[in-house]
Amino acid sequence: MQFTIPGYPKESILVWLFLSQNNGLASAATLTLSYPTSMPTNAVLAPPNFVSVGFETGFFDNYANDFSENLVSSLAKRMRVPLIIRVGGTSGDRIRYDPDLPVAKKCIDGECPDGSSSSFVLGPKYFDKFKRFPNAQFTFQASLGKEGQANPEVSLPCVRQAWNAIGADRVAGIALGNEPSFFYDTENQYVNGAMNIQNAIVDALALKGDQAKLFEIADTLSNAAQTHRPYAVKEIFQAGYKDKHVKFAAEHYYQITGTDHPWDVAQLQAELMNHTAIVAKLKQHLESINFVKNKHSSVRYILSETGSALNTPLKWSAGFGATLWSVDFQIAAMTHNVKRVVDSGRPAAKHSSWVPDDSVADGDGPQVRALFMANVFVADFVGSESKSAILEANMNQDLLSGYVMYNAETGKRERLALLNLRAWDATTDAERGRQAFSVPVGNASSVKIRTLHADRGVFATGFDIGGTRNNVTWAGEQWSYLVDKGKGHFPARQPEEETITAENGRAVVKVPQSEAVIMSFT
Repeated sequence: MQFTIPGYPKESILVWLFLSQNNGLASAATLTLSYPTSMPTNAVLAPPNFVSVGFETGFFDNYANDFSENLVSSLAKRMRVPLIIRVGGTSGDRIRYDPDLPVAKKCIDGECPDGSSSSFVLGPKYFDKFKRFPNAQFTFQASLGKEGQANPEVSLPCVRQAWNAIGADRVAGIALGNEPSFFYDTENQYVNGAMNIQNAIVDALALKGDQAKLFEIADTLSNAAQTHRPYAVKEIFQAGYKDKHVKFAAEHYYQITGTDHPWDVAQLQAELMNHTAIVAKLKQHLESINFVKNKHSSVRYILSETGSALNTPLKWSAGFGATLWSVDFQIAAMTHNVKRVVDSGRPAAKHSSWVPDDSVADGDGPQVRALFMANVFVADFVGSESKSAILEANMNQDLLSGYVMYNAETGKRERLALLNLRAWDATTDAERGRQAFSVPVGNASSVKIRTLHADRGVFATGFDIGGTRNNVTWAGEQWSYLVDKGKGHFPARQPEEETITAENGRAVVKVPQSEAVIMSFT
């Protein structure tokens, strides 16, 4: 099934797709997979700290509580290296430090109290919050000034406070601004401002040698990688930014923006739950990725702020359809040499994986949303026991995708992720079709299957929002504020794993519409 049909308008394709799904036509014949059973030379090393979460600077203190710490711990225990938390965003260029402020923060300007473009004064109690998440590392943002005036006298006090609270051994990086084209019209202006702050930080913290290779640059807008207007990573380096102190080159990624959509299942299928659309969007970043890889090989390219959709209803931006989008997007990004994907959060943002408290005016929290389970799935797919390498099991399908994870030390195939992205919504009369995959398993007599599942389908939002009918589980486990305060629990009181018997060197796994599985070979 392909979306690009010459001679047919997009609207007709959407109608055809939606009708075909609701008449059961999406349950296709068994798809026979073929891929190397031993790690090929073109497999991409999977970064052990690939999965990451981010908190908007102005609201980091909201996230620094037991609930968020439990959720982060659920991810971190699945990783063989510390998880990295990004503290940054639009408000990160709108902060200053007041040592006498009696509260953690004070919103003084902009979209107070919960907008990302608000300006904040931060006090000592704010920076004390960095002592939370003791097993994680942090990147935090140095302000470049909301008026395009990089002022070390404003930036350095906040940087020093964060540095001292976190501890040098837990600082993964210092970001220099966020979406700087809002304040710096040209790449040359950004380079001058960012290097001014960078050099001041190096001197103020007495950073020497490798310790000074700590900075994250660019953090450019989501569409800048495609248009290069006004600039993206490549233009910043070409304008003279030296990579001596640069550890990360970062860009932002949102799959969908805008407010002129119908927000129905057909649109969800075409723009979000669609492997072809995801890969097409990722390819807009390939010029930046390859430029960094080929010209600045000591720098790691990351997507430091990501989200499913902006300005969309919650069931779209953080429901189960978005969860499956996130799984496919993150793993596809890994195959394209992206070194880290940050799942970005702010209490009032509808695309956030969880809401840490009840600070939002409309009462959306605290709550875990379906979207959080994508991070758990991806962390388990990367694995924690050894170095891993990934290869796409290319199916040339819009609505099906698969990826093989190898043990990079032994070369053995260990896990296979399969996604059936065909959108299914329980509120319709359509039967939930299944896609059968015939998978080569070598000499194995059986394989183990774990499933990412929602009874309600694409618009399930999670237990905290809609109760049991909105449950989303990974291998039988779900996360909830109301039930477990983010620690995770098993509604059926035990993990869920299926054993499938192999015959003649193959195992057949049937993946329902709007589900994803991980097959384990060991």
